[in-house]
Amino acid sequence: MKILLSTQKKKILARLNEQFGIKEIPYLLLQFGEEKLRAYSGNFSIEELNILDANLRIEILGLYFAKLEKDGIRLTFDGVQLFKNQITKNIIILNDKQAEEWMKGQDLFMQSENCFKVLKHNNEFIGCGKSTGERITNFVPKERRIK
Repeated sequence: MKILLSTQKKKILARLNEQFGIKEIPYLLLQFGEEKLRAYSGNFSIEELNILDANLRIEILGLYFAKLEKDGIRLTFDGVQLFKNQITKNIIILNDKQAEEWMKGQDLFMQSENCFKVLKHNNEFIGCGKSTGERITNFVPKERRIK
């Protein structure tokens, strides 16, 4: 576990702003491994978190909201919900059939620019995917897919 300092948090926020229009992260940011970002809003101080991390193996603390990828930041299913009131960029509106396919875990074949996209259906955000230009890769966790 690594607690991100304000300069690191500003870099993450700048990338989220560029990609999705997110302007504020009112949480302490934690990084697990090289890529997983978690938002923490609990009562432990930074010093207490460091003591816990030094003495215990902490694998889950806060909400897993994003993954650092080589070509951007991918919001998780929970991350999309966490920032839904701030997301203003790279939104794709889906029709009923596309939304159903997405929630079943299928990739969507549609033209769009190469970047991470947030998908929206009936005024609800339903996930984040990676566009290759020809298709949008699905990242909906198996336990959250419909059958």
